[in-house]
Amino acid sequence: MDYLVEQYNSWMNDNIALTNAFSETSMRQMAIQLLLGKNYRLITENNTKSKLALTYLWISEVVKNAQNEFGGEWKVRLVDDLNNIRHRTPEQDNLMFWLAGLTKKTSTNLGVSKNNLADIIVSLQDHIGQLLERIQHDEYIDNTWLLMMAGSATLYIRGSDKSRIGKILEGVLIRSMLNILGLRENENFWMNIDRDAEVDRETDCEIETMRGRIRVEVGLISSENQEVIEDKIGRVGTNGVVLFDKVGGNTRIYDTADRHRVKLIQIRNNQPLVEMYRHLYRLVNLNLNTPPELEDDIINAVDNLPSDIFRVED
Repeated sequence: MDYLVEQYNSWMNDNIALTNAFSETSMRQMAIQLLLGKNYRLITENNTKSKLALTYLWISEVVKNAQNEFGGEWKVRLVDDLNNIRHRTPEQDNLMFWLAGLTKKTSTNLGVSKNNLADIIVSLQDHIGQLLERIQHDEYIDNTWLLMMAGSATLYIRGSDKSRIGKILEGVLIRSMLNILGLRENENFWMNIDRDAEVDRETDCEIETMRGRIRVEVGLISSENQEVIEDKIGRVGTNGVVLFDKVGGNTRIYDTADRHRVKLIQIRNNQPLVEMYRHLYRLVNLNLNTPPELEDDIINAVDNLPSDIFRVED
């Protein structure tokens, strides 16, 4: 059966909105948003929605092909056909799990393997069929199944996008801030330091000071996940810095930071570059650049940074 994988990949690769998400231009735009204290997710959301729209269309066309080739048993027959492909593409692998209303991560949590998917689908088809029959809508089972597949695809795409973009942007943010302030990578600061005898977890960044180094961690998480910030506070040590997007109004992380003598810098609705400068100028052994505060000046400073800060490696 034709799974239209090449067509799907062509849609993805040729769409400017999609490829732009990890381009140098996009990374600069998101760095500017963060340094202005704004919400970078507004930039990435259009990218994610574009991927979802094209994925929904691809799923619809594959299902239509399966219905034409396999008839009423298209769900189980499609999984069997996929199982018989020796070298499946990543798209075909995902499709197998989406057919069962799952993602790879969910299937792992449930202890479901690819060999179980056909049985899962048979059982699920009976369950959903009975459910729709009870409400006298059993003729909508294929439409319902298509929406269930789209829901699984949504979870997968949103999860993978959020993780990748967030991790890359954390490094872009630190490099942008420190370069604007006049620090140089591998001279005055170092990125992604591996664990060692002193620190048992990888550190996002270390900055040279007059008395050694201080650690910097970034957490671009939602306000509901403040326990992530609490964990980072405990990891950076005295005079360390934790940058975060925002937290809820009833948070106690500032009390925790005061006890550990850690500097917290909220990004949203704030001036994170100015706050970083005020914390570092008394600690480092060099004259820092005075940070820009006006929007146009911040944009100009980011635009003048070297390209390698914003280059995303495949």
